[in-house]
Amino acid sequence: MVSRCKADKYGAMAEKAFKEAVKDALKIHRQKGVPAVFMQNGKIVYLMPDGKIVEKVKIRGKTK
Repeated sequence: MVSRCKADKYGAMAEKAFKEAVKDALKIHRQKGVPAVFMQNGKIVYLMPDGKIVEKVKIRGKTK
C-alpha cells in the first residue's frame, strides 16, 4: 500500500501531466486549424482555432 504522502505526490504529478497534455493538444488543434471538441453543460461544443466556442461546425460542406 502507498502512503498518503506518496499518493498525494503521485496525484499531483498526474494532474500536472494531464494539464500539460491538454495544453499541448489544444496547441496542436490551433496550429492545424481544426476545432477541439468538449462537453459543456451536457452539450457537445467545439472550441474553434480562433477561441470561439460554438455548438455546430461546418466540415466539408456538412454541419455537425
